[in-house]
Amino acid sequence: MKSKLSVAANGERLAILLEANGLPLLYPNLFITAIYRNDDQSSGSCKKALEHITYFYEIIKGLKIDIERRCESGSFLSLQEIKKISYFAGITQKAARAKLINESSTISINSHKPKLLETARHVIRVEKQEDTVSWQTRYNRLTVFGRYVNWLEKYHYPYQGNESEEYFFDERPGKSEGLTYCEIHEQLSFKSLNKDQRNIFLDRIRPDYPDSPWNNEGVRYRNYALAMTLYVLGIRIGESLNIKLEDLIVRKGKNYLLVKRNAGDLDDPRIKQPKVKTNSRALALSPQLKSILDTYILEHRSYVQGAAHCPFLFMSHRTRNNEVLPLSISGAEKVFREFAQVMGFHLYPHCLRHTWNDRYSESADKLIAQGKTTEEKTEADRCHLMGWAKGSTMSLVYSSRYDTKRTMQHALHLQDEDFELKESIAYDNDVPM
Repeated sequence: MKSKLSVAANGERLAILLEANGLPLLYPNLFITAIYRNDDQSSGSCKKALEHITYFYEIIKGLKIDIERRCESGSFLSLQEIKKISYFAGITQKAARAKLINESSTISINSHKPKLLETARHVIRVEKQEDTVSWQTRYNRLTVFGRYVNWLEKYHYPYQGNESEEYFFDERPGKSEGLTYCEIHEQLSFKSLNKDQRNIFLDRIRPDYPDSPWNNEGVRYRNYALAMTLYVLGIRIGESLNIKLEDLIVRKGKNYLLVKRNAGDLDDPRIKQPKVKTNSRALALSPQLKSILDTYILEHRSYVQGAAHCPFLFMSHRTRNNEVLPLSISGAEKVFREFAQVMGFHLYPHCLRHTWNDRYSESADKLIAQGKTTEEKTEADRCHLMGWAKGSTMSLVYSSRYDTKRTMQHALHLQDEDFELKESIAYDNDVPM
């Protein structure tokens, strides 16, 4: 099985699950259409659900469960079968494939203690920490598993009660179950650039940097303009790849960039269309960034053959079938992988959004200390600039490095005060009783 995105005549991106022979699968695609697409879910959400369903079929194939025939005959999944499927939802696909090979000779131990005669027949599963997935992944998998099985059962027996969805949902983890090894490691690894990395970044993205990984001058300047747009504005990579030339506007002598939601854009030939996940908004452009974008448009982009037919700001500088295409998400990610090779540290587009929030927090704290603004006002401004809903708590996620640094500084200051207090107190034998 393989999930695939295609573009409809109206520009809508459609997710579809195909068999090995290239034919679409009946029930999974009907399910996605009825439950996800008709609920106005994005093509990315539909594709992710199909990926979970693909994994579900891989699990039940290893467990020798023909779910479609079982549902057609009214022989629904038992609680024990659902618990087995739920177990595999909590580990990686690689680990699951290895275990499913020996699944026929492996029996999971239940919560009760087995009898002595049964002990030799039981195999205790002890998972490596690297084999487990995050609780969010397990939660999402079980949600899709439960909804799909429930839909399939009701599709064949609409008037017969079933509890499969409830059983699957009962197996979903709660937030109180704690973090996995991978989540703890991820939390310890900040996603933003520190000050030294920022300096290296700004120096080595320059189009005239001697060790630039690109030979073509136009490509070097396009990549420089793209990196600076992300760094200065803090927008998502999908938002930057959606920018059209018409989105660069001037109002009352000031330059602005319009970030617009445009799902199903007929002008966009990319099957995997970059999405604007946040609210539409207008962002002010500094003279420096406006100059960088103007230089790219007038001195480099305009010399690409066929550029006049591409409405998007950032585009491929190679023609394909005499056609110029906008820069794809995979193309932009490749740009940052090649940037990372000359940086000497891991670099990817979204870390610049985290970095922007750190820089914003630093600037906001200074203005608050000077009495020029308030914390409530700065957070409201942050939500607008990032495209978040009013009162959003996303800033807690995106400014983690700065917040942690500030917390550590406060903690160290408190420790210093404690030790200063300790040194000022006489020893017990010197204190009069």
